Amino acid sequence: MTEAGLDLSGLTIRAGARVLVEDLSMTLPTTGITALIGPSGCGKSTVLRWLAGILPDTLAAEGQARIGGRPLRLPDPAIGFQPQADALFPWLTIAQNAALGLRVAGLSAPAARARVAPLFPAFGLAGTEAMYPAELSGGMRQRAAFLRTMVRDGQFLLLDEPFSALDAVTRLRLQGWLLARLAERPRSVLLVTHDLHEATSLADRILVMAARPGRIRAEIAVPIPPSARSEHSLAPLRETLKTLLLEDPPT
Repeated sequence: MTEAGLDLSGLTIRAGARVLVEDLSMTLPTTGITALIGPSGCGKSTVLRWLAGILPDTLAAEGQARIGGRPLRLPDPAIGFQPQADALFPWLTIAQNAALGLRVAGLSAPAARARVAPLFPAFGLAGTEAMYPAELSGGMRQRAAFLRTMVRDGQFLLLDEPFSALDAVTRLRLQGWLLARLAERPRSVLLVTHDLHEATSLADRILVMAARPGRIRAEIAVPIPPSARSEHSLAPLRETLKTLLLEDPPT
């Protein structure tokens, strides 16, 4: 496990002559949740895909990522990524899906199964090991996707709107569940979200991106301890964030 933060510097991403993200820099600490918000089209998900090493060939990027001064060649095993959809393979069982990242990383099938098997109860998935994704609810599929992401050793997790497709009640439950999993094993999370309630409820700090070309325009700490956060206490912060977002014209 790394003891150094992740530094991203000078990231510029282009689609032909269009600049999507320009000279973006940020630092992720070794633990805690950093929320990344901004208007639609500002490049939030594109930044995550670059860090995950899965930027499409149609985009050109220049920039550097380092951990403790060590340059990264992306994708890097220290960084895990979870897209918006659960992205489970329908022909694989939940156990096989959960172990897939470990298999891709080079573990044998028996070793990967042994690594994920003890985690099913903690992820609320006990008894689903031999089931297929179509047999599970949306919330359970998302937990299976989290298991696949978090079972790997990466200290930095990139989450691209992981709760956006869920109903309100399931979303709230999974948000609390994620905090509990992070309390058990602290990681550093970069969470892309459009939801100001989600950002202010979960994050330790919030990075606000400007409209295209995307860049960080503000960094705001959430000073209220998670146990003391309420709709009333978070309302002023949400108003500040809303003002920042509305200052940008639509893209």
